[in-house]
Amino acid sequence: MTRVRVLLSARDAGAAAQVAAVAPALRADPRLETTLVASPPAFDLLGAAGEAPIRFALPDGSVHVPVGRAAAPLLGAAQQLLTGLDPDVVVTGISSLGVGVDEALLARAGGRPTFALQDFPGDANSIDGALAETYFVRDEAAARLTRERWGVEAMPVGSLRHAPYAALDVPALRASVRRRLGAPRGRSVVGFFGQPAEIPGQKAAFGDLVRALAARPAKPLCVLREHPKSLALREAHLEALRSAGVEVFDASEEPAAEPWLVACDLVTTCFSHCSMDYAFLSCQSPEPLGAVLFLMTTPESRAFLSEYAGLALPDGVEQGLGLVARDAAEVLPLLDDLLTAGARREYHEASLRLPRGADVEAVVESVLAAGGRRGAGARP
Repeated sequence: MTRVRVLLSARDAGAAAQVAAVAPALRADPRLETTLVASPPAFDLLGAAGEAPIRFALPDGSVHVPVGRAAAPLLGAAQQLLTGLDPDVVVTGISSLGVGVDEALLARAGGRPTFALQDFPGDANSIDGALAETYFVRDEAAARLTRERWGVEAMPVGSLRHAPYAALDVPALRASVRRRLGAPRGRSVVGFFGQPAEIPGQKAAFGDLVRALAARPAKPLCVLREHPKSLALREAHLEALRSAGVEVFDASEEPAAEPWLVACDLVTTCFSHCSMDYAFLSCQSPEPLGAVLFLMTTPESRAFLSEYAGLALPDGVEQGLGLVARDAAEVLPLLDDLLTAGARREYHEASLRLPRGADVEAVVESVLAAGGRRGAGARP
């Protein structure tokens, strides 16, 4: 039997979570031969998840090309990889803030069938407009948005990255991590989950959060988790929190975000998709965990979200999965409101309406069928 050769790739953290959800199923199918390539931070995250990706980097060690820079070296490296592996099908993650291995493979696919694993609804990225032919997306709303924005095929398969949460004992994990934090029952835990430093408005948003926390008589314990692309921000952030009299735990280099999310009574972020990780964790919990506050306190952050994902509001807000602070003055009252039992209960009820599970088999069968379009006859 001639197996269909699949090349699977990831660069960003979100892409790593998607790839980690589908790689075992692709690898387990005897009809497929799957090779995984990745660049940091996905390379390290996939390694921690038990995968063994091939590292993709340029000769100078860089793993992406910033917006507006020439992509020729990146494209050359992708072409070399494709020539050496000669896959029948290419399946990529989606990276942001520049382009990397995912976008380069799509641009040099050479007529091979291409798929992309979408993490954030409506998201796509490309070099010179070379998008994937088909995007695996979370639900029909994401499919409609993706088709409208990019004119590509989109297949709803559920939330791939969140399907494994069904195996978690969420209450036990929450209790364990809160013991590690030294957070007794009754003390609030507020998390700040950062995004790449290049995202506009994040510096102001973090400052707004610090001032709001400083103004509270009863200060919560704060969990700080920086984005893996921007760990250099943490020293300044830690100092700002401590100067405001806030006790803080730095979880930036802990291997997974989920334990730190599940420990929180309130998750704050500009619009990081870890907010949906929290929602799906809440969905698996028999009792309310907490709520989410999006710190969209500058016009720049709101404009970036609109341009990046085609959304006026962060993912989940319209479904009751978080509130948005659009001005610095809104942060403290919203923070106080969202730390109440009623707000936690409302968030939990909204999370229970999320779709359960993901159709990983649909991904496998789609990739297999596409491989037949190229077929063994096209190989040298």
